[in-house]
This record gives sequence, structure tokens and C-alpha cells, in this order.
Amino acid sequence: MPYRRRIAVQLSPYQGEPPHIGHNGGPALDLSWEAWLWRRAHAQAWKPPRRDIALHRLKRAERLGLDYRSYAGVLMNRGTHLGAAIFVLDGLSMDETATASERIAGISDCRVLVGVRDGDFVDSALGERADMVVESSNAAKLVRSIDRFLLAYQLTPSGTFMIGTSSAHLRAAEDTGLALFLWARDYFERKAS
Repeated sequence: MPYRRRIAVQLSPYQGEPPHIGHNGGPALDLSWEAWLWRRAHAQAWKPPRRDIALHRLKRAERLGLDYRSYAGVLMNRGTHLGAAIFVLDGLSMDETATASERIAGISDCRVLVGVRDGDFVDSALGERADMVVESSNAAKLVRSIDRFLLAYQLTPSGTFMIGTSSAHLRAAEDTGLALFLWARDYFERKAS
């Protein structure tokens, strides 16, 4: 058996005693082998891809109304391209809903499910663009509707993202295993600028 040199691990000098003057209160530097491996893997994963691949991803992200980093993050975490969007608009005001419906009508290259409050008006542009419109005031009904939508169009949860307005929508996205959840106000404001 070959000889292995033992490396002494030095504990942080601040463990058990208050930090000295000039210490910023941050954590001790992690100089472990595992931390180095994670940093290297992170750097390799976020290494810029070839120009043509980056432009393709950027174009696809823009068609979905997402930023590049969100789209690339889903692609790296789930290994699949996003092909479906779920918009739950029941927490937006009338003006915000009108703006959102214009932007949703402009999204291309994906299937779209729109969730609205029971009795809310769906304008013609949004009705034509949406592949399915469902009532979303009940969280359990919303989860079942998402499952039916995914099954009807043979989609995977890992290729679907959700734009919602409440924590119930976030829980529905988690329950169905969707790849990404974004808050509606952030999504529509970012797309507008």
C-alpha cells in the first residue's frame, strides 16, 4: 500500500472566541478538496458555450420571454429545453392582465396554459394563443388541470415553466414538478424593458 501523507486540518482561529477587530464576521475560507471540486464544476458548467449555441439559447429564451440565465439554468439542471408555459393570472389587476395577455399572445414556440379566476374575461388574442384555459382559484383543481395539460400535449414537467402570482401557485408548481417558477410581476416587467 502506498504511503499517503496526512494533511492536518487547521480549525478556524475564531471558533469558540469572538472575532477580533477588523474581522468582517463572514464564514471562514473553505479550502477543502470538496469545495474546490464544486467551484471547478460550477465554473465548467457556466463556461460560455460556443457562440452559435449561446445565440440559439438566447433566441429561444427571448421567444419564451425569459432571460438567458434562467433558460440556461433549466437546461443545465433538467437537461431539457422548455416547451410549455403556464400563466396563472388570477392575482393581477385589470390593467396588468391586459398587458400580460398582450405579451402572452406574442410568445411563440411553446404550448400555453392560462389559469384565470372563475368568471374572469379572457380576451380574444389570449384565447386564440392559449392551448388551454382553466379556472385557477382552487389549488387542487389547478394541479389537476396542469397534469391534464401535460398529458394532453405529451409534455414533461421538466420542460414546463410557470408564471404565478401567489404562494399557492408556487406550491402547485412544486407539486407537479415543474422546472421553473417565476413571479408574474417580475416576468412581465422584465419582458417589457
